[in-house]
Amino acid sequence: MPWRIPLATMLAIGVLASLYGAALRYRAEQRNRRAEIAVDYAEVTRLAAAVGVPAADVLFRLKQSGVTSVAVTEDTVQDMVDAGRAQLNASGPMTGIQVGDAAGLQRIVTNLTMRGVRAIPPDTAASVPSVLLWTAEANGAAPSAGYVRLLSAYPPLSTMGIGIPPEQVETIRASGLKCVARIANFPGARLDTLKAVLSSIRAAGADIVVCTGTEVLGHYGATSDAAQALASTGVLWGQVEFGKQKGDDGLARALNGHYIRVHSISEGEMGTLSEADAIDRFVRAARERNIRLLYVRMVTFAGVDALERNLKYVAAIVSGMGRGGLLRPGAAMPFEETDVPVWAFGLSGLAGGALAAWLAIAVLPCARDRWLLLVLLLPLACGVLACIGESGRRLVALLSALSAPTLACLPMVAAVQRPSDGRPKPSSEALWALVRASLVTAIGIASVVGLLASRPFMVKTSQFLGIKAAHAVPILLIAILLVIGLPDAAETVRQARDRIKRRLNSFLAQPVLLGAMVMTLAILAALMLAVARTGNEPGVGVSGLEMRFRALLDAGLPIRPRTKEFLLGHPAFVLAFGLAALGKQRWASVLAVIGVVGQVSVLNTFCHIHTPLTLSALRVLVGLVLGGLIGLMALAASVKFCRQSPPSPVTDVPLAEP
Repeated sequence: MPWRIPLATMLAIGVLASLYGAALRYRAEQRNRRAEIAVDYAEVTRLAAAVGVPAADVLFRLKQSGVTSVAVTEDTVQDMVDAGRAQLNASGPMTGIQVGDAAGLQRIVTNLTMRGVRAIPPDTAASVPSVLLWTAEANGAAPSAGYVRLLSAYPPLSTMGIGIPPEQVETIRASGLKCVARIANFPGARLDTLKAVLSSIRAAGADIVVCTGTEVLGHYGATSDAAQALASTGVLWGQVEFGKQKGDDGLARALNGHYIRVHSISEGEMGTLSEADAIDRFVRAARERNIRLLYVRMVTFAGVDALERNLKYVAAIVSGMGRGGLLRPGAAMPFEETDVPVWAFGLSGLAGGALAAWLAIAVLPCARDRWLLLVLLLPLACGVLACIGESGRRLVALLSALSAPTLACLPMVAAVQRPSDGRPKPSSEALWALVRASLVTAIGIASVVGLLASRPFMVKTSQFLGIKAAHAVPILLIAILLVIGLPDAAETVRQARDRIKRRLNSFLAQPVLLGAMVMTLAILAALMLAVARTGNEPGVGVSGLEMRFRALLDAGLPIRPRTKEFLLGHPAFVLAFGLAALGKQRWASVLAVIGVVGQVSVLNTFCHIHTPLTLSALRVLVGLVLGGLIGLMALAASVKFCRQSPPSPVTDVPLAEP
């Protein structure tokens, strides 16, 4: 047909451009294969006290196990008071602080001044902006005493940071480890104060900051200032995965992906996890989600072997993330920008539009005569949309994700519709059909990967649009096509309307048997569960039994395939083709709906751009091999039962057994 040549040409051009973008993304991934292992200094000192050795010795042993840095939380004014190093004289809008040593007083005043707090003389109007320190030496007392009055009520002042403890930093650096600063947002955060605070952090020896509390730096109203201050001082921000801190999305967008993703397990959650589960969490975060800083909590502080258990725990994390040579411990760094040119994005959009156009021509008879020109213009429109910006690329990627799996499963619909030839060994045809469908889905994968090949997607600043729709819509479309049928090549619009009306009437007139109804409800529930568990915020969690099953797969396979692919979608796809060849069209049609899940899941695997390309490809390949083998075994068992029974006649509506 004449429309195939231009569409195939645009598909080929789009796929080549998409592979170019994928190659640039792969290069950026390969250049960032180090993950920083950080422990908390407070937990280090607690472990040192538990085993009766100096903290420096514990740090040395942890470094040998793979730890590369130590997180240090900044002190606050309240910490100084609680430690007895400062005394307060708070009254209304003023707060007086007396410190027993000049260095401590200087540290408080310097850091609070950086954050916009003003220190004033006791006998001067509150409006005076200058900073003045009074040491007891000026009053004839010991030179170590000092006092300052601050223009701030104490409640907001109490939680303000006064810098990371210098003695802790000295111990860490003497052990040959890096520092990660944990600092809090503060009132009065703006460009000048943020620059001052971050510069002091950098000068103290830390080049990564992880925010404490419920807010990130600059929230609320100074997010762009925080991004500019981070860039100008060379300090990297660590975004805590699942941390849900206020303002983290805005700061991530302002930084355009130039930050470090952090995975941590809170102290409370550590108490609910086994050691193996915690190791698995950290390993999967580093290997599968581009996490480059693992904030590792100690697993235990009890027992004479507490230190050895924690050392083995850290070593297991390092060993797990390095399996297959994927990652190694080292200083974390941001991912490079892929630098995919705009023209490559535009050409990648051609592939997405061509897939949608091909699908429209295949299922809409009117597209062959009335809409043909419009359909052929769709790839060009998608190419232009992909050039406009990130939002346009996300829309075209969604169109690719909707079109490719649906187009891949159309031969399965045709197989269910056509009369059976009674072939006794349909295994080879069914397996080859799965391979062909996966190749068509691969075209959609190439388009999605090429369109989203940029750093913000790699670090999850931006994400694929419409993940649940990409799961549900192809399944729904194939189910509808199984009811109304595919158009013939010579079918007119009037004939198509008559066909659809006839098949719908036949479908609605079918008697409903209890067994068929129960099976249909079970299938619908399973499909709804699969869709509910997709997306970046799944509404349904994973059971403990499934977690153990996943752990077994992780231990026995190079990488764990998706359960809904190798246990559900791919076997159902093979069975649908095989049973259709055996004349069991009604059972085949039910399995055909389930078989779509496999192709949808294959494409969805590559929609998670924060997962390395090599891992996604290996996961899909393992799932296809296992799913195909399981499907062939199930088909062989079905052949034994079906060989002696006569094939059922092809009906207009093969969705349920009568």
